[in-house]
Amino acid sequence: VSVLRSRLLAWSVVCSAKKVNLALGAAHLAKDHAAIVTSIPALQDIASMSILCSDKTGTLTTANMSIIADKIYTVGEFTAAQLLCFAFLTSNADKKDDPIDKAVIAAYNDTESAQDITKSASYKQESLIGFDPEVKRVVSFVTRGDGQVMTIAKGLPAKIMDTSAGGVDHGEIQWKVEEVGEQKFVEEVSEHDASMSKSGYKTIAIAVCMSDARKDGKHKWRFVGLLPMLDPPRTDTAQTIDSLQYAGISVKMITGDHRNVGAETARLIGLGTDIQPGEAIRNAKSEAEKNELIWNADGFAQVLPSDKRDVVLTLENKFGVVVGMTGDGVNDAPALSAAQVGIAVEGATDAAKNAADLILTEPGLSPIYGAVIASRRIFARIKAYVIYRVAASMILVLVLSTMIFVTGCAVDSLLVIILALLNDISMVPVAYDNAAATKTPEIPNALKLVMMSLFFGLANTGISLAFLFGMEHSSKLENDISFSVCSGDDRGFIWLHLVFVSELMIFSTRAPNFLFQPPYPSILLVLSVGATLGLGVIIALFTSSDVSGENVGWIALFNFVSVVAVDVVKVWFKHQIGEAAGDVIESEELLSPEGEKSEIQKHIDKQQRYHWYRRNRIRKEDLERSVEIVDNKRTFYNAFMHFRFVSATDNYVFGGARQKAAASACVRERGTGQKPPGSKDATADNDIVIDA
Repeated sequence: VSVLRSRLLAWSVVCSAKKVNLALGAAHLAKDHAAIVTSIPALQDIASMSILCSDKTGTLTTANMSIIADKIYTVGEFTAAQLLCFAFLTSNADKKDDPIDKAVIAAYNDTESAQDITKSASYKQESLIGFDPEVKRVVSFVTRGDGQVMTIAKGLPAKIMDTSAGGVDHGEIQWKVEEVGEQKFVEEVSEHDASMSKSGYKTIAIAVCMSDARKDGKHKWRFVGLLPMLDPPRTDTAQTIDSLQYAGISVKMITGDHRNVGAETARLIGLGTDIQPGEAIRNAKSEAEKNELIWNADGFAQVLPSDKRDVVLTLENKFGVVVGMTGDGVNDAPALSAAQVGIAVEGATDAAKNAADLILTEPGLSPIYGAVIASRRIFARIKAYVIYRVAASMILVLVLSTMIFVTGCAVDSLLVIILALLNDISMVPVAYDNAAATKTPEIPNALKLVMMSLFFGLANTGISLAFLFGMEHSSKLENDISFSVCSGDDRGFIWLHLVFVSELMIFSTRAPNFLFQPPYPSILLVLSVGATLGLGVIIALFTSSDVSGENVGWIALFNFVSVVAVDVVKVWFKHQIGEAAGDVIESEELLSPEGEKSEIQKHIDKQQRYHWYRRNRIRKEDLERSVEIVDNKRTFYNAFMHFRFVSATDNYVFGGARQKAAASACVRERGTGQKPPGSKDATADNDIVIDA
């Protein structure tokens, strides 16, 4: 009973070790990568992240837009100064963090002729219908000097020419400019728009109505022209994307800008240029066609907020990959909430931050790469510890039970408790151990986790029993061993052997390859295991166990040899079950760029990553929770002893890669009133929560 109870309590140590690892990882990201972790399970998700969907403006680019005055395009009698004047009148001077309004106001302040028009006509902005990502435009109502009200619109060229383009939206005011009926006019504007966007310019269109469009009646709208804006990529964006791709993560750009702008930006930062319009997602003929479009595209342009969320959910649910999403605006919040890893970039709105799991406090995406490497190391530590803990529990239970049933020799309960205590304390440095970050995403696989635990548990149990029964019949021992007699020396012999086998096994479970190859164990772990072994020897030699010095030597010699032998077989076994050690990433620093790749090479590299994703997609059963609390009104001890394992083999600790924590899920379903299946009222008194 003491053996089983001590091993059951050891599971609480698994949870504690997991929390310590994640807490240390969160502190590391905040200190070294300027990334604030708002949801601890996200650190596990990042390790498994295969695809990162990223907003363009302000994330991949600087958002420091500037208007290129000599490329302004106007229609008819309108001048560039008038265009800037009207653009200024549809801008919000108080919204200093809006990159478009900021660029328009700066260009207006640098153009005296535009300011003169405003002064001479006594234009004054009366009210403003702000930008809505669904309608893609801003509408301003301006009072002239004669007291009359005029209406000015600024936004996506297609929507400014005809608000029903791409489908009727919910905008308060709908219109078509007069010129839209002329095919030549539409072709000319579209040609200029396409030409600018192919050169990487973001285009903003302006239209004006000389009456108050809020009033009933027929209103005459005129198209004024196009404002070209340049939003250059960040200096580290191409390097970051190259590093993420090296780490097995594909990046998809999702933007509301023109498709040509997206393709040019993608080319500049090293992404593929297969940028599909958001309309293609909405108008797909079938679910299968939409899914394949989302899977194969390098990015999407002219999207709605619902399109971003649709992309994220399709990749997660249809293709079984862990998806990250970056964004900074209110329109990104639905997608950030839907993604397993929501990342709010520097300068993000409160809505984006509240929906995110990771908040970057410095510009750019480079902290994400550091977070990926750090989280994969955390994953490796937790995975090694879980395998170790299951195997160690199996060894102690099987060996002690077998000795009792076969020989009738039972180790003292006090010694078993001391063994469990020493074993748990000595493993605390695992949280600080050296670990390697794999070159591919860490995909949680419950079956392989159990198989590795079974391998170590059964292999060491078999070797231990062979050693114990073999030594009982050996004639070379200073003090003969006879388990049928079960003297203090006999019980101490069993106990000390279990101390050695359970302590030394950590060096094999933590090593992705042979234990003598890097990453080498931390000095703290080596000292901790060494001190525990030394204390175990002292207890065996100088207490009632009274184990002889020669027998201690035999135990030590056998275990040092057996741990190497088991480790050699481990490498072979890992190859057989598809867990062989692969390439590792040693540094969290961004990789040096290798030069611009051709489109063919980019496509080949992407297909190689996608092939890996297909072979390692997360199984549905790995998305389920491991532990269910069946009584929330007990004391902690009773609650712990009565919680039910839904599946002891179902990916015990990797809850982050499966789904959000219950509390987080409740927040993410705000507005729907829904709660995760099986969740209880978060405000219930005396609830006991066990983080599994």
